[in-house]
Amino acid sequence: MLATYDLHDSIVESVEYLLDEKKVLIKLELCQWKQANYDESEPEMQEGVLTFTNVNSFQIEPSSFLINSNEILNVNVDNEARNIEIILTGTDDIGKVSIIAQDIFWEGC
Repeated sequence: MLATYDLHDSIVESVEYLLDEKKVLIKLELCQWKQANYDESEPEMQEGVLTFTNVNSFQIEPSSFLINSNEILNVNVDNEARNIEIILTGTDDIGKVSIIAQDIFWEGC
């Protein structure tokens, strides 16, 4: 599912880990214009939430990394291991969000 979207240059507004529900919610501004199905009559950016369900592992590195309107530099997906790594810009550093989950859903706002 994640391979369907080009997340490069999209902006992550927040990341929320719901441990009891085994969910991770990533609120972001998706670069619509980078998507394969983009129609020029649509806005270039779209706010929405990527929801990861049945999360087995969640980690932000370094642990001091603050999520606040961070640009996505790269996304690495290992479909077999169901592992997703999202590399983000920071104020003074680079951060990595790693998630192992069963399913991913996108919902635009």
